[in-house]
Amino acid sequence: MSQRIGIIDLGSNSARLIIVEIYKNRAYNLIYHQKETIRLSQDADKNQQLQPVAMARGMTLLQNFAHICKLHDTDKIIAVGTAAIRNAHNGTEFVENVKGETGITIKIISGETEAKLGYIGVINTLNVTDAVLFDLGGGSTELTLIKDRKAEKFISLPFGAVTLTERFNLQKKASEAQLASLDTFIVQELDKIPWLKNLGVPLIGIGGTARGIAKMEQKRKNYPILKLHNYRTSSIAFHSLWQDVKVMSCEKRRKIPGLSNDRADIILAGLAIVKNLFEEIESTQLIISSCGVREGLFLQYYFSQGGQTETLTDPLTQSIHNTLLSYNGNTTHAYHVAKLANNLFNEWQQILNLNPADKILLHVAAVLHDIGISINYYDHARHSAYLVENARLFGLSHREQIMASLIVGWHHSSSAKHAFNKIYNEFLDEGNWQTARKLALLLAVAESLDTTQMKLVEKVTTVFTNKKAELRLEAMQAIPLELQSINKHSKWFKKETGFELIISQ
Repeated sequence: MSQRIGIIDLGSNSARLIIVEIYKNRAYNLIYHQKETIRLSQDADKNQQLQPVAMARGMTLLQNFAHICKLHDTDKIIAVGTAAIRNAHNGTEFVENVKGETGITIKIISGETEAKLGYIGVINTLNVTDAVLFDLGGGSTELTLIKDRKAEKFISLPFGAVTLTERFNLQKKASEAQLASLDTFIVQELDKIPWLKNLGVPLIGIGGTARGIAKMEQKRKNYPILKLHNYRTSSIAFHSLWQDVKVMSCEKRRKIPGLSNDRADIILAGLAIVKNLFEEIESTQLIISSCGVREGLFLQYYFSQGGQTETLTDPLTQSIHNTLLSYNGNTTHAYHVAKLANNLFNEWQQILNLNPADKILLHVAAVLHDIGISINYYDHARHSAYLVENARLFGLSHREQIMASLIVGWHHSSSAKHAFNKIYNEFLDEGNWQTARKLALLLAVAESLDTTQMKLVEKVTTVFTNKKAELRLEAMQAIPLELQSINKHSKWFKKETGFELIISQ
């Protein structure tokens, strides 16, 4: 039986609702997302009290969230409150009022729990080994040291983009003295964390400031796609952005392409925290994660229902499988084609001049090559390409996902006149296109070997002699349809390899 899970993250600066549907086959898919700025922590530093105006904004928004969950027939709502609520003397009172007015039970979580949830959301959606993860919110900043994909250290710092903006009066234009005082404060706080120094590992950022950095960077570079998750930027690019933004008035910051109006007044404080993290850690790279506490909450629930551990060793494999199930793909056929494609890759890698890393792209394309049938069987290779391009495949770079999409789109023929999005040309060089054609050939042959979708061909061995490539097929019975299908690719094979294709059974 399917179920719909609502996840609410009530932060200091903004609140978010996601609704995720878990299908009968255990696939899951995001079906709704809403984010609103509420500034729950606004002026809360004055007496450690949530202010009436801020609480009213929060209550109105949560009433809307409750209504949306009802409209979507949500079976369960998991809601958490973070720094603004846990730091306020009247936070518990506010939570009780929310329960009475909306029926939503908000769990006030500790900084360590918040950091752990962010870690679960990140480690299951990014292929990283060692890093420092920061979750920079309005009222707190959580830091997690990741080593060998495990969380070794957690700490929650009691300041964020909103609280530092108010403390140092950065809402308008900041003077050099204000920025110097801000820097001094952040450095003093970071110096209290001995395990943070000189690590030389990438930074991973979640939260509105991190997303804002990515959006501004992408606009500056005319980045051709809007994906934020796994977007990567260098410390050099970040410091260039910082130098430009720090001298601007709030009015000018509102005009920065990629920066939302409701973040213009607090972005300086957020950027200052990130700048000092770069310097303290001696990091050279920032990885943006659009998955954080909300995804951590969902995955924690999802894994508990299936008896799984909270961290995956291979996010890509899980996300490929989830995508396949989401489109009701034929899993038996998909994984058999992937097995045959892997077999062919091992034998043809040298002759096609492919790199070992290309095998991952072939596997992704092989498992998902037919998901476009869910749109329309006719021309389903093109539909599959679009779905792969836009799927939530965790563990691939943006370029790799575009490559996998291209392989899928060509898996019937590399001469197919698919109208590939202009981003393909902006992401891929000539070498990428050549690699994609070769991998598409491997996929086309592998798919042909399972034309009947009965797994009749169990193994393929290739013998290369005198400009001839003999495919020796081990099959359970006669395979006339498979043979007819594979022979259609003989010209393509000769074009890519220079060998004449011969089939024997």
